[in-house]
Amino acid sequence: MTDRSDAASSLARVLIATGQVDQARALAQESGDSVLVGLLALEAHDFELARRLLNEARRANPFDPRTASARGRLAFLERRFADAVGDLLEAALLRPDGRPEPSDARFLKAARALAPDQIPAWPESAAAARQRLEAAARALSPGILWPDRTPSLVRALISHGSSAEGVLDGARRLSEMPALSGLDDRALLAAASGGELRRLATGGLVYREGDPASEISLVVSGQIEISRETPVGPQPLGHAQEGEFVGEEALLGVPRCADARAPRPATLLGFPADFLADDSERAAWLRHLRAALARRLSRLNDLFRDFFPKQTAVSSLPFPAGGDTAALSAEEKSRTLSSGGLSASDRILFGAFGEERRYPAEAVIFREGDAGDALYAVAQGRVRISRQLAGGEEAFAILPPGEIFGEMAILDPSSPGRSADARAHEEAVLLTLSRLRFEKLERSDPEGCADLSALLCRVAARRSIETVERLARWRMMAGPG
Repeated sequence: MTDRSDAASSLARVLIATGQVDQARALAQESGDSVLVGLLALEAHDFELARRLLNEARRANPFDPRTASARGRLAFLERRFADAVGDLLEAALLRPDGRPEPSDARFLKAARALAPDQIPAWPESAAAARQRLEAAARALSPGILWPDRTPSLVRALISHGSSAEGVLDGARRLSEMPALSGLDDRALLAAASGGELRRLATGGLVYREGDPASEISLVVSGQIEISRETPVGPQPLGHAQEGEFVGEEALLGVPRCADARAPRPATLLGFPADFLADDSERAAWLRHLRAALARRLSRLNDLFRDFFPKQTAVSSLPFPAGGDTAALSAEEKSRTLSSGGLSASDRILFGAFGEERRYPAEAVIFREGDAGDALYAVAQGRVRISRQLAGGEEAFAILPPGEIFGEMAILDPSSPGRSADARAHEEAVLLTLSRLRFEKLERSDPEGCADLSALLCRVAARRSIETVERLARWRMMAGPG
């Protein structure tokens, strides 16, 4: 490329990384960088153009990690999981450290969970990727020896337990907490080595509303109270006790939505957000976090009863019909979910795991009190979330494409039932993830399913933040008192 083309390509990458895709498009065309143009086609859901450009780029240069990574993501979107794993492993081996980027690692593990019969064990898969690259290198330069960096790649994909003496005492202390009895020794050791202890005196501040969120913390001892200041007085938002977490905003990278304080001396174990999305022993922590976030959501929902103390829910809706089978292309799934709060990689994961169901207008999806058996994402149409109160239906939200609802079904299978009714506000197509399907995937490959588990934790964190904001608004409408 010329100097100007190089500059255009570099600037386009910066713009893409910061979400300014439209501005990047003209620069990518000017640069003549087919990989960059292919990535933009992928972002625009034009899979046919992306495939053609990326295949051309690979023929021109089989040693560009960007091309291999983009091809892997496209293959994942098209549910060609074996091809996706091959390309993503090549991308890792072509990078300076021989390890996958975090987003590529998520797709690798998710592909393994979705198609375990198609994908060999990581050592064999990594060796096959190395052999393909070595063959391409020898075609260009006979006799070349391709460097073997597969051990470091496999270590990045398969976590090994640690027995470092410095963390044994911390792991032992965690093991004595009844709330953590379901976690094995490897998970406790990982937490003890990856977390930072923080002790708070009575009245100690954990964080304040508006602070940047850099970590999520496990309450090791004591209790943390959460509240939100409003112009008409404080709105209590519950508490976190031993074995539960505070600071879920860190999972989304958004500022704190409330204050958190210790009413009496407490000890916290703080983790960076990426601790809970890395390595196999973290999968157990993600399951624990899912349940903790579900309890927090349930307690937040209970606070709404304070605004309607004399209202009693009475559901007279018919039994849910279950919807009809529908079919969406990979492009449609990605496009329709793009308007919600999911990241691009989360949309790909949910589209791959979910199944499509169509509901006519006003069809009942579930009723308040029903046992939760599935999580839903709106792909087409709109869904109405409401409760049947003594004075009639009270609509809480009308969800457009891209929104997720019914998350408690998977976050906490022991929850007493749905907290509201869900009906198709108009004809709607939903992506459904049944609890049975998720549990089957998680049993067969806990490590691979950890990526989807992390997604569900982010969904729960987003719902908690939305609920806090709604409680604060209702507190202001209710006035002082």
